[in-house]
Amino acid sequence: MGRHNHYRDKSVTRGYMSTAQTEQVLKELGNHVLQAAKDALKKGADSVVRDAKSRCPVYEGHKKNGRVYMAQEVTPGALKDSIKAEPNEEGTVYRISANAKSRDGFLYGQIVEFSPRVNRPFLYPAMEANKDNIRRSIVEAVRNAARNGR
Repeated sequence: MGRHNHYRDKSVTRGYMSTAQTEQVLKELGNHVLQAAKDALKKGADSVVRDAKSRCPVYEGHKKNGRVYMAQEVTPGALKDSIKAEPNEEGTVYRISANAKSRDGFLYGQIVEFSPRVNRPFLYPAMEANKDNIRRSIVEAVRNAARNGR
């Protein structure tokens, strides 16, 4: 008789998970990880919006001969107020935009952002300033979610 080898005894188990149970656990873990990444991305997009709003110039008219002239088509502060982050349906991509229109329907955010004449970019610098922090926070959120299972 002698010794009993537990490693070869198929009738002794400490518990097991079926393939379906294993798949369910992995799916739930994947969902937790994905949700953590989405939450971190949303926070990152919100930080870019806040930063862009802080950088966005507010129209104060233009000076000529010591007087300030206001263009009637533009509402001061409208560009800053129009900055927003919109997610896609899955919440995995955010579109950050500044869609202010003049009274005649002209989208002037791109003129402020890209025109050499105005030269007051606010969206690109905000994104550039925040992208590394966003990337780090997403990685950390994914690690924590995978580590904790939620």
